[in-house]
Amino acid sequence: MTNFKEKNLIERANSVSGSANKVFQEEVKITGDRYTSIDFMEKEMDKMWAKVWNIGGWCNEIPEPGDYITHEIGRESILMVRQEDKSIKAFHNVCPHRGNRLVHSDNGSAADFTCTYHGWKFNQSGTLIYAQDEEDFPQGNPCGKINLSEIPCEVYGSLIWYNMDENCFPLSGFLGEVKNYFDMHDLDGMKRVYYKVCEVPFNWKALRDNFNESYHLPMTHPQIIDYFDDDYKNTDFELFDTGHNLMKMKGCLPSLRDKGTFEINEKIEADLINWNLDPKDFEGKAHKAREALQKQKRKLGSKRGFDHFERMPDAWLTDAFHFNIFPGTSITFTAEVVSLQRTEPHPTDPNKSIYDHWQMALKANDSDDPETNPTMLVASPEDMVEWKEVEKKVVIFGEETLSEVADQDLDRSSAQQLGFHSRGFKGAYLSGQENRVQQFHNIIDRYLNSE
Repeated sequence: MTNFKEKNLIERANSVSGSANKVFQEEVKITGDRYTSIDFMEKEMDKMWAKVWNIGGWCNEIPEPGDYITHEIGRESILMVRQEDKSIKAFHNVCPHRGNRLVHSDNGSAADFTCTYHGWKFNQSGTLIYAQDEEDFPQGNPCGKINLSEIPCEVYGSLIWYNMDENCFPLSGFLGEVKNYFDMHDLDGMKRVYYKVCEVPFNWKALRDNFNESYHLPMTHPQIIDYFDDDYKNTDFELFDTGHNLMKMKGCLPSLRDKGTFEINEKIEADLINWNLDPKDFEGKAHKAREALQKQKRKLGSKRGFDHFERMPDAWLTDAFHFNIFPGTSITFTAEVVSLQRTEPHPTDPNKSIYDHWQMALKANDSDDPETNPTMLVASPEDMVEWKEVEKKVVIFGEETLSEVADQDLDRSSAQQLGFHSRGFKGAYLSGQENRVQQFHNIIDRYLNSE
């Protein structure tokens, strides 16, 4: 059994500002072969990906019994089906007769599932209900004996989670303390308003490393520092014993790296106006906007439909809480929206991976009251959009944006993948604030070296 709750899986560093980096321990050298080796990729799949909880989909995709989605991860395909009792079951998407892929579409609705090879038919709960020439099997009729291979599946935060290890711990044990933060938000009341998927030219860990540090922000995302204080001395980090981590960045606060930045910029001005505050009141004192915005959101939140504001601390009303859920998912919480970015392994090539970008948003009250949101539009990574569920859009890397910030990150990871092949790269040389990168690789190796 995989012991996800092993104490000391990583050293704790709860809410230690900046210097949480003192727990830095180099258990493994981060060299290029970790990103380029087929052998390493296959070991990751067998000993890590097959042992952890992964996100398979969004509950709103399959609202009715018989609705299904499939999710590909590496060479594996997972089938998730809504049951008559509204629960969701997950199965390996393969016919147990001769190994044919059972379902070939991303989503749909079906009363049962029929294999396209020999016609074996399975009901929504995975039970074999028909086999051609059932009397011809010397072992006996396969109906009642042979069913789809079911795997653990749980729903939490409107996300569908699955685990390919039938002996795994429950999802609550895997998420651990992260659940306390999730529960402050209202994912169940959200719709996914942005959903793009792209095959990208780098190993899945390259972007994970990127999301495990904020050191790259001033150079890679210069536009961000007008709104978020990126200085690691003012950024809080938490490392959890389940392998996940959290970075807290103060929002509506220009970076304190530039001590002279006290003027209101366009992004802060827009937020102040949206919450009925006058930007002129903050001219030359932008650093006071954060606290004022927190108070205003506290005052108007429930009127605008954001009842969950009442259970949030003040910091959650303005700041960004960036979670890395081990191994391949990042979820960023802000007060009104939740963003999910994920990289998962390519089926055959360690130099590629599959990247997902989702954004979920809450609906604001539709009212003529001047103290409520005057429009029914919500924020997506690219623009303001209607509050409605969107279908997956598969895009070709480099031909369509995945949002300004994501494009910048993907570009850096692509260039980094080229560098991983260089004889000149001897291994990562990390700063203290990149501690979470080291811990991420330490934990990967603990899985790979486990019995």
